[in-house]
Amino acid sequence: MPTLPSQKLQELYEEYGAQEIAFNKSIRSVTGLEPTKICVKIANDHLPCVLYSCSMHDAKVIMPLDTEAFEIIKKAKNLVNLRLAFLPKNSKNSIIFFVPSVIESFASFKLQHESSYLVTLKFNQRPSDDLIEIIGTIFQSIENFKKRRELRINLDASVVDDMEITSVNTYCIVDSIRRPCILKNLSASGLGIIMMCNPKFLLNKRITVAIYLYGYNEPILLNGVIKRSDNIEGRNDLFLMGVLLNEEEIPYGYKDMINKYIDHLERILKHKRVMNVAVE
Repeated sequence: MPTLPSQKLQELYEEYGAQEIAFNKSIRSVTGLEPTKICVKIANDHLPCVLYSCSMHDAKVIMPLDTEAFEIIKKAKNLVNLRLAFLPKNSKNSIIFFVPSVIESFASFKLQHESSYLVTLKFNQRPSDDLIEIIGTIFQSIENFKKRRELRINLDASVVDDMEITSVNTYCIVDSIRRPCILKNLSASGLGIIMMCNPKFLLNKRITVAIYLYGYNEPILLNGVIKRSDNIEGRNDLFLMGVLLNEEEIPYGYKDMINKYIDHLERILKHKRVMNVAVE
């Protein structure tokens, strides 16, 4: 069941309905997509598929199709149901629903050693409110992330806990060499890390920084360029390195983490304002 009110769902549907999101690794992880439960149902047949991308109007799936499968589709006159399944974070139960669709097109798609097809499904009615909430909140989060580009978050102990970062001690990769580093601050456009290094050899080089979060099996990897270095008082071997992130490569998991924390701060500030008004 969706957690947002009907009016908010309608706003998301109207604003982001036609926008398509690719279900890459980051999006699958954040949404809790359950790949093994995804399929295309045609009459009584359930054909396995991979969700490639989705909007609130249509979806693209990757399917291995043989002569028998094409015959089943033909008999159904291209009318199918896309079964989607998500297991949200901190939830014990999956969200499973079907979206009535019509197959619009097929395109050959090479998947490992198997010949498959990229199948475009056009939804023939408004999809489940669950899908509207999942897709809509992703696009709203991306929009908010862009607006918060210049906000910088210093990672003290309480902030690290609130953001569900396992530790500020992590690693980065420069020139294919893995180096230990410490996360100092984060923003939508970049981050600061403390490293033991000679900064003149690292400036303007590409870097990948890993961030570990609770609930993630693998780290979020951020790609960027080292743009500046600052001295650390009392140390001549450690430097604060400023990293400018490659905007087109920022994983959605990172955007979601930043947005959730800033939303959390805004709720606290709003509560304080309300309490101050009540006291006055």
